[in-house]
Amino acid sequence: DPDSSDLLEPVGGGAAAEVVQEAAADGDMAPDPDESRGDEAAMLKWEPEPVTADGASSGGAAARRAPDVLAILVQIYGSKATFVNEFRKMLSEKLLASASHDTEKEVRNLELLKKRFGDAALSACEVMLTDVAESRRISRSIQQHFGGVSGGGEGATLIDATVVSRLCWPSLPTDTFTLPAGVKKEMARFEKQFAHIKAPRKLVWKPSLGTVTLDVTFPDGSVGDVQCKPLQATILLRFGAQQRWALADLASELGIATDVVRKNLSIWLNRGFISEVRDAGGGAVFEAATSLGAGDESRHDAGEDEDGDAVASLAEEQRIAEMKVYEQYVIGMLTNLESLPVQRIHNMLKMFVPASGGDRGYDCSEQELQRFLMHMVEEAKLEHSAGQYRIAGRH
Repeated sequence: DPDSSDLLEPVGGGAAAEVVQEAAADGDMAPDPDESRGDEAAMLKWEPEPVTADGASSGGAAARRAPDVLAILVQIYGSKATFVNEFRKMLSEKLLASASHDTEKEVRNLELLKKRFGDAALSACEVMLTDVAESRRISRSIQQHFGGVSGGGEGATLIDATVVSRLCWPSLPTDTFTLPAGVKKEMARFEKQFAHIKAPRKLVWKPSLGTVTLDVTFPDGSVGDVQCKPLQATILLRFGAQQRWALADLASELGIATDVVRKNLSIWLNRGFISEVRDAGGGAVFEAATSLGAGDESRHDAGEDEDGDAVASLAEEQRIAEMKVYEQYVIGMLTNLESLPVQRIHNMLKMFVPASGGDRGYDCSEQELQRFLMHMVEEAKLEHSAGQYRIAGRH
């Protein structure tokens, strides 16, 4: 973040020196008047300011004591190599989740990190950013070739693909599912033109990654620019072709497990685009809403507490999945500090993952963090005893 880039400089240099110079310019570091007069008696009576004194009157000492945030992070992760590798994973997640291909901020942050860790350590990250910039150029070229017109028929949209260099990016998920026919046609058209531009290179698609923007239309209105994951978009499109689905039938149609379908249905259940009802045999059936808000009304009219509990459970699972990005932070903290209470972990995450620019940063409540930590305990990654969390198996 450019507003906090001074934290990336070693203590005593760079921005810290600038702060000291500014303080001197304001007169805060002016020579002591008793010393200037040569009054030794007065000098011997000098006493240091109490620790509660305002930092502004401490003659720039607070600036000199400013913490080196990168050094703290490296200490938490255990080594520079581990920190750089974790940064590469987080950069990968952020770049693949972005639909804009805007990397100006990431390039700026990478240049600051290169000053600290060197070009060689971050060469893979530089290739990743180059891939994104090249992908933007290729996607625009292919879209211009097709004249901005989709070949997938009505309702299909143009694909904006991120083409990555396999050897420089972290391992990417290989999850697959059955895509809609219109999307498959658009992907094949994009792939053919890519092969023409970049021969002999070819594309290997990762359909579970990326972001989809949808316009959802109902008889009484529409909701535009709805962003979701590709699997979530595929599920919703299935309800456009067939209004009512049993969970097992929908999972079979997509070629994935029922628990994965149920988890990814939660976004549409919460928005009221889809509602959960019971069939004659008491089994769960999902159906598309016929109007805006109809999904919410059907849930309330049914009056079934178990349905509300199921939706709440799905929302909780989705929130835990979103918080997975903080798991390595927690592991790093506990690796070096052995055990911590939830309050301390919460405060450290707020310090190390601040909001900046368009990023939310760490915005979880302490209660949400505690539920996430208990989830890690259930997965046998952590242990919890006497209010302290520690890595499982370490005593």
